[in-house]
Amino acid sequence: MENFLGVNRVAFKIGEFEVYWYGIIICAAILTAIFVDCLYCKKKGYPTDLPLTIALVILPTGILSARLFSVLFEPGLSMADYFNFRTGGLSIIGGIIGGGLGLLVYCLIKKRKNAFELFDTLCVVLLLAMAIGRWGNFFNSEVYGQVIDSSSYFARFPFAVEIDGVFYQALFFYESCANLLGFVIMTFIFLYSKQTGFATAFFLIYYGTVRSILEPLRQSQYVLKLAGIPMSQLMSFFMIAVGVGVLIYAIYKTTKAKGLKNEQK
Repeated sequence: MENFLGVNRVAFKIGEFEVYWYGIIICAAILTAIFVDCLYCKKKGYPTDLPLTIALVILPTGILSARLFSVLFEPGLSMADYFNFRTGGLSIIGGIIGGGLGLLVYCLIKKRKNAFELFDTLCVVLLLAMAIGRWGNFFNSEVYGQVIDSSSYFARFPFAVEIDGVFYQALFFYESCANLLGFVIMTFIFLYSKQTGFATAFFLIYYGTVRSILEPLRQSQYVLKLAGIPMSQLMSFFMIAVGVGVLIYAIYKTTKAKGLKNEQK
């Protein structure tokens, strides 16, 4: 029940019920993202309760989809394990898909003319939440990569983790740093871009690229596959393609809007 550095995975107990550090970190990531998003919305002139509305929409669909993605493609899991969340198995890619679809349905029901306003508001802090949340993998001793030479400078925490005397790439740390950098960049895009859709496009392209690079480095037991095809990597490429499409659409809308203004002059 201990992680890479000998820290117990269980934070505390309530009777016989064990509360894991993983769950605490995920909750902290979600609450931090909502708080930061409220500040950003205030600066943008959006309703400050907008992040709360988005969270209420995407969390149920995101969690259910994250679990579904895992039980469908993770070896050793089946649909019979779906509701046994405490055994592990939540896919970030699956969560993004489910959360995105949930928010899209919400926009359709509410007949919002510019759904990208909500998607931008979500995406700007999603990388922050994932940067924090990845440390849950540290406490669970999971999501590590290939073997590193013990004599290498990088054969030390947090660049590497040691398991039974062997050092492995700390992929959770690499992705956490990449996500944090992406969050900083997205902050400027969201706060200072007047055109909606740019933040959403950047998120899809950026995170899709990060995952497509890191996914092949994973240990095989953490790779979700279907008929030998790594599904997370495949979906990463799909995210990049969708992001490029969103970017082209956003640029087109911006160009068209400028053209109309020039005609009116």
